Amino acid sequence: MSEQQTTDSSLLASLARSAVLIGAAAAANAGRRAATRVISYLFVTGLFVVSLSFMTLAAHHALAGVLGDVLASLIVGATYLLAALAMALILQLRRR
Repeated sequence: MSEQQTTDSSLLASLARSAVLIGAAAAANAGRRAATRVISYLFVTGLFVVSLSFMTLAAHHALAGVLGDVLASLIVGATYLLAALAMALILQLRRR
């Protein structure tokens, strides 16, 4: 009888170790995929910021040529302010 109990307990211990190892492998795989996704989104965000900077500079130069430097700066700044306020409003409405 004790031989049967020893076999059962070693089988359960082996099964528990296998389950822990499978869980650890799944967690490591999920962590690697999450890290890859974060790095990808950071790269896309960097490209977006660079393109937005160039577009802002081009818009400012175009407006400055027509309206002057001060008015062009005010228009570009007000445009970004309105965009930020609109995004804040959208985020607030999504929370409710």
